[in-house]
Amino acid sequence: MCNNEFNATKSAYDLLQVTPKPFEIVHIDSRVGAVYERITGKTMLKEMVTKPWKFGKYSKVLAQCHVNIQKSIDFKLPTVKEKLKQDIDSTPLLSDIEKQRIYQYMDSLPDGSMLCHFDFHPDNIMLSNGKYIIIDWMTACKGDRLSDVARTGIILNFSEIPRVPRLANLILSRLKKKVYNDYLKEYLKITNISVEEIKKWEIPIAAARLREWIPEKEQQKLLIFVRDNLSN
Repeated sequence: MCNNEFNATKSAYDLLQVTPKPFEIVHIDSRVGAVYERITGKTMLKEMVTKPWKFGKYSKVLAQCHVNIQKSIDFKLPTVKEKLKQDIDSTPLLSDIEKQRIYQYMDSLPDGSMLCHFDFHPDNIMLSNGKYIIIDWMTACKGDRLSDVARTGIILNFSEIPRVPRLANLILSRLKKKVYNDYLKEYLKITNISVEEIKKWEIPIAAARLREWIPEKEQQKLLIFVRDNLSN
């Protein structure tokens, strides 16, 4: 996994220069690690939390950064559909019949050859010396860019923060939805894409997230979302 993330980061750095500079893979005893440029600064999420009056600005920047990394690539990465099928196959929360229906639906979606970060949200963007640095490329893949936008939407609209009081989680949920709405509005404005094209990816994206280490409440919300949409 370390090699995969390092290679994805290096390829993205060579193309865009918006990631920490990767230096080398190191082996110490039986452990493997990667050496990257040290980035000093705050995440966009921390900036939003400490400066809520800048929510609108940073939400637009989030969209602009996302558009900027969505380039056609020819270097080797897993495809979006390969990754989604692998993740969906790994979740015990869906039946085999449900999985097959999702796979058949995915076959109708575009393939694409764009760079997709696939974990693109404000906590994975660092503000450092006036630049926006995108971190955590472990899930990078290649495919339709709108799948990456749908993934950001699923994260922002459904994510639950564990061990946070219910009222605080409710407030945070509303703030995340505001961030997403402002981000989406800016993304649509820049790209002239229709929101319906993005929403086509939501079922497989939500289904694939079920295999991640997420709070049970978030799992249940995603499961209801997937099953409701499969029944329509």
